[in-house]
Amino acid sequence: MAVGANHIPAGVPAFLEGAAAMRGSMPDDARASAVVTMPVAPSAIARALPTTGISHASLMTTQQALEQIADAAVGSLTVMTPFLNRDGLSLVLELFRRTPAPLRRLIIRRVGSAHTTVLAGRKDLIAADVSVLDYTLPAEVGFETFHAKVVLADQNIAYVGSANMTVYARYSMELGLMTENRAAKVIASVVRAVERIATPVDLR
Repeated sequence: MAVGANHIPAGVPAFLEGAAAMRGSMPDDARASAVVTMPVAPSAIARALPTTGISHASLMTTQQALEQIADAAVGSLTVMTPFLNRDGLSLVLELFRRTPAPLRRLIIRRVGSAHTTVLAGRKDLIAADVSVLDYTLPAEVGFETFHAKVVLADQNIAYVGSANMTVYARYSMELGLMTENRAAKVIASVVRAVERIATPVDLR
C-alpha cells in the first residue's frame, strides 16, 4: 500500500490545520486548579480520597483559592453569590478588605436571605467601599436571576463552583475550579454582562 504526502486522504490536511489553529488559540500558560471544601471532620470523603491516588494532593481549599484571587486583583474584585448569611458576609468582607483592587462589587439576588443580610451589614459594606448589585429581574413567569457562584479578579483569575457564602458547619462537600487567563476572560464577560443588567442596592 502506497504511503506519503500524495496519498493523504482528502480533508486531513484541512483538519490538521484547524487543529493547529485551535491549539494556537489556547495559551500554554492557561491553568486550572481543583478547589474543595470538605465536610466537617471526620468525613467519609476525607478517608476515601487517599485511596484514589496522589492527584488529590493537588486540591486547594476554597479559602486558599478565594484569598489568592483577592490578593491578585488589581482593578476589580467581584463576588457573585445567590446565598449569603451573616458568617458568609464576614468572609466576603474579609476578601474585600484584603484586596488592593479599588473596585469591589458584590452581586446577590433578592430571593432568600442575601438581601436581608446585606442590609443588616450595610455599614461594614460601606466602610469596605463595596457596591452591591441585585440580579433579580421580572420575567414572564417569576424572575430572571442566578444560581452561579463566582469570585473574579479583574478578568484574569476566577473561581467557579458550588461553594456558597454561607459559612456554617455542614456535611456538604463543595467542589469548584480556579482558572486563569483565557477561560477567566470568558467568565469575566458573563459577569460584566450581569453587572450591566443588575440593579444597584442602596446601602445609604
